[in-house]
Amino acid sequence: MHHTCWFELMWIAAMQQKWAEAADYAQRLFGASNWSKTSYLYLLGSFRYAQYVDCDPSRKYANDPNITNLFRDVKEYQIRIAGKRLQVEKYCVRKARSYHNQNNFLFYPAIEAMFVWGMFVLLDKQMTKTFISQCQERLELITDHQLSPDDKGLGHLMVGALWKHCYLLESTEVQEEREMFLEKSEESLKKSLSFEKQIKKDHFVIAWSNYELAELYWLKKDDKQASERLKACKKVSSKVKYSLESRIMFKVHNLQERVKELQNGRS
Repeated sequence: MHHTCWFELMWIAAMQQKWAEAADYAQRLFGASNWSKTSYLYLLGSFRYAQYVDCDPSRKYANDPNITNLFRDVKEYQIRIAGKRLQVEKYCVRKARSYHNQNNFLFYPAIEAMFVWGMFVLLDKQMTKTFISQCQERLELITDHQLSPDDKGLGHLMVGALWKHCYLLESTEVQEEREMFLEKSEESLKKSLSFEKQIKKDHFVIAWSNYELAELYWLKKDDKQASERLKACKKVSSKVKYSLESRIMFKVHNLQERVKELQNGRS
C-alpha cells in the first residue's frame, strides 16, 4: 500500500513540476520496491535532470556527476520474467544510454516519462499549456546541430499530444478554440513524422506519432484518414523493432475498434 501511495504521489509531484519531491518518491520506490528498480532509477535520474536544468534556463546539459551515475546504473537492475526483459526497462536502458552518448543530454526526460507512463491525460489545462511552452522553448532554444532528429521528432510528438489533450479538456461551447487546438496538434505531429527517414534509434516516435494522428482523425470523425494512420503505425513494426512496441500496438488495437464503430455507424 505504501508503494502504491508513493507511486501516485510521485506522479502528482511531477505533474506539478515539483521535481525534488518527485525524485524523493522515486528514490523511496527504488529502495523499497522489488518491481523494476531499473524504471524507478531511470525516473529518479529524469526528475533530477529536470530539477538541475530548470533551476538555470541557460543549462542545456545535465553535467552533474550524481545524475550521470544514476543513468549509468540503470542497466544494472534489469530483471527477467519468464526469461524476457520488461519492455519498459529496455526503454529506460536505451534512454539512459542516449544520455551518455549525447554528452549528458536528453530532450526533456521528465516530461517524456509522463507521456510514456500515460500521465498526460491527468493534466489540467494550465499544466498542459506549461508543458507545451517548455517543449517548444527547448525545440527553439537548442540549435540544429545540437538536437538530433530523434529528439526533434520526440519534442514535436509530445507537443502534438499535449495540444490534442487541450482539445479534450476544452468545453464544447468554445468550439472555435477547440478546433484551433486540433490544428496545432496535427501540425506538430506531422512535423514529428517529417523526421522519419532521419531518426536513427527512437523509432517508437514515428509509430506513436502515427497513432496520435489516427486518434486525432477519429476525434474529427474522419475514419478514412484514421485507418490510414493506423496502417502506417503498424508498418513501422514490420520494418524495425522499437521501444514500447507492444504498448503502442495495444493502443492501436483499441483505437481500431473505435474506428470500426465509427464506420459501422455510417453504414
